[in-house]
Amino acid sequence: MGQPPNRTRSLKEQLTVKLYLDEMVPTDLSRVLRQYGYDVVTAQETGMLGKTDVEHLEYASAQGRAILTFNIKDFAKLHKSWHKEDKHHAGIIVSPELEMRRFGQLLRLCLKLLDQAVPEEIADRLCYLQEFV
Repeated sequence: MGQPPNRTRSLKEQLTVKLYLDEMVPTDLSRVLRQYGYDVVTAQETGMLGKTDVEHLEYASAQGRAILTFNIKDFAKLHKSWHKEDKHHAGIIVSPELEMRRFGQLLRLCLKLLDQAVPEEIADRLCYLQEFV
């Protein structure tokens, strides 16, 4: 049986994915998503610039945050490695890199993800952002 719900967090907080954007994702995205009321932090804000992919995933996992990255190849390998080692994470969300001129598309996809997904549904999964259309 699962653990009892955390009574100190609201139901909305418990059902909403918290995001960590690695250094490949534009920081403007976090600012805009926060304006919509979502809990989003960046590698820059958390002092994680220049860290390894493993360190980014470890940080996001420790914070209960799914990581969003454009680094599909390396994070797919990392996901497999963690799965083999029975290590857990809050979700890895990957996307082909979207240039700043396509910022609107990136924002729309993230809003769909955050509106549709719940933490339990993406935990320990590798998801493509484009799944949430």
